[in-house]
Amino acid sequence: MKRAIFIVFLLVATQALPLDIPTFRLGEDPSREEFKRGLTYKNLRQYSNAKDKFQRAISLKKDFDLARLELANTYFLSGEWETALDELEILSSQKPQDLLIQNKIEVLRLAIAGGNSKLERTYFKTIHGDEFRGFRFRNPVDVVFDEEGFFYIAGFETSNVIQFNPNGNPISNWKGTFTKKWQRPVALHYREGKLYVLDFGRDEIFLLDRKGNFLSSFGSSGGRDGQFRGPSSIAFDSKGDMYITDSGNNRIQKFNGKGDFAYAWGDSERDGLRNPSGIFIHEDRVYVVDKDNARICVYDLEGNRIEIIKKAEWKKPRSIRILENEMIISDELTGIWSYALELGEWKKMEKFRDKKQVYRVLDRPFAVNIDSTGTLFAVDYARHRVDVFTSKTNLVTNLDLRIESIDSTDFPNIHITTKLKYRNGKEVLGADRLAFRLYENENMTPLFSLLQKEKLNERMNIAFVFENSKELVERALIIEDSLTYFFKGVNDWDNLRLIRSGKDSSVILASTRSQRDFIARIRESMPEKKWNLGKAGFEALSFLSKEIGPKVLVYLVSESSRNSAFFPYSKARLTQFAMAHGIPIYALSVSPSEELERQWKDITDPTGGKFIVLDGDGLERELYKIFRSHKDNRYILSYKSETNPELADRYIKLVVDTEHKGVKGKDEGGYFVPSSL
Repeated sequence: MKRAIFIVFLLVATQALPLDIPTFRLGEDPSREEFKRGLTYKNLRQYSNAKDKFQRAISLKKDFDLARLELANTYFLSGEWETALDELEILSSQKPQDLLIQNKIEVLRLAIAGGNSKLERTYFKTIHGDEFRGFRFRNPVDVVFDEEGFFYIAGFETSNVIQFNPNGNPISNWKGTFTKKWQRPVALHYREGKLYVLDFGRDEIFLLDRKGNFLSSFGSSGGRDGQFRGPSSIAFDSKGDMYITDSGNNRIQKFNGKGDFAYAWGDSERDGLRNPSGIFIHEDRVYVVDKDNARICVYDLEGNRIEIIKKAEWKKPRSIRILENEMIISDELTGIWSYALELGEWKKMEKFRDKKQVYRVLDRPFAVNIDSTGTLFAVDYARHRVDVFTSKTNLVTNLDLRIESIDSTDFPNIHITTKLKYRNGKEVLGADRLAFRLYENENMTPLFSLLQKEKLNERMNIAFVFENSKELVERALIIEDSLTYFFKGVNDWDNLRLIRSGKDSSVILASTRSQRDFIARIRESMPEKKWNLGKAGFEALSFLSKEIGPKVLVYLVSESSRNSAFFPYSKARLTQFAMAHGIPIYALSVSPSEELERQWKDITDPTGGKFIVLDGDGLERELYKIFRSHKDNRYILSYKSETNPELADRYIKLVVDTEHKGVKGKDEGGYFVPSSL
């Protein structure tokens, strides 16, 4: 009996006890008030004020663990990750069994170290073509993904495309139009809301929207311009030009952004393409799988061959993808080959172990693709299945779920803004309402809604910071010419802010959509000798972090910019601030410089941005699309509280947990019941 009581006590003692607002002794009420003010500032994203209030609350009550947790969360959201880690480790020493704190520590350590996207993948699951009734596919040939995490598998024998939701459940089965049934779809491509289906049998390319509605089609049988004999793959360059492998005609056809035929290459004696079957464009190079010659031919965008890649082991290469510095080639006879672009090493996968440690053989790998999380999908034509491989950390560790803010101003209506990521820092896309559970004061709230992503991403916010140097101001004409196409794309509901970075930071235009006003303010600026890029960037990020929708920070710089200009906020601080809120940082330079690009890449690349030279190379035409592609992937949960409004000033605890693709995540927060008006 005593042993049983001891075991029960031990189990209870080692459980994660949730942090809650403590009981305040006589004279400790000021600590509670400081905490309440801090929570208000945090939810308003006024992080400096919030940190000050939480620190005061802790100084007045040393064991105020909930205040320390919120202080750590605030440090994280304001880009002070090392300090956030310090606060969490203090909590961990006091509560070593608190699993929530341990999870936050592990995630933060990984984020500071730079993530783990390069870890080896392991087998996750198999999607069988006969597994789902009503969604059968045979001889799968390709798989692609959209920006919401939905994916699409094409079946060659069944002449269909199956749409799956992010959890891997089939939801649609498409077979073409009423008048044009697909005969043999052989390849897929997803771009800007459109799914391209290449029908090998009809020699035609179909365009669908994400709901499977027919938009248009082009192509016919033959050897003339714009005709095909077995279109087998498709790719787009950064300008929107389209490239299609025409396997039966042994050539590549290029079309401009309007869909008009430009020219073709590959069927000359020099090139000698034989049954080109796969194509991919990476850094303005066109990689073509020359199937019957068992090689990869590399061209520039004009069709000039610049390299040939071969391996003696290749027998029947079929497709190619280059993602996250990894080139992956599927060979129908010898397996899947991957090449690390940074390390220069080839690896081969022809078999693998499943969850039962039984070896499986890749019979006829027809295509491969990688989703936004780094998960690899291998399409096995002969075995009618798609094998899925992912990072081990995606399988054995929790998701990083964070409550960013809680809005109780419309009480009893409560709105919780959350962010959901994998351990490698990749955002979780496509989680639906059923993936979340919400508890208020430990009571589950079944009736809550999830804001639709389309509504969340209607409006875009961009903060431009221009370096107030003589060199940049004198080249305002370059900026004007380069941003012409960008301003043509700006919608009435978008918002642009212009900040001058000189000796101090000044908001020149709080809100504008006018290119004329934008350029005039830069031209009218009196150049200074010093530019506080750090302070201006921090001001821009502070503004953007409060906004809903796509958010981008853009620096306009010249060769005069220096790392010393980042004060009092370092590049590391700005990078972490931006990453905490999913804000990419771009640098648009009026002068080409390799050294300048190196200086900026350590702040642009980690945030998902880019260093771009304004020299008319074509990217300027795509800036608006590029900026808008950075979606706001937060999840906003709303519900009506059952708390009695007469309980004004009462602290209400909230817990949000989630399960997505078999992996769980959790976070805790809370709010004070507002006083009645």
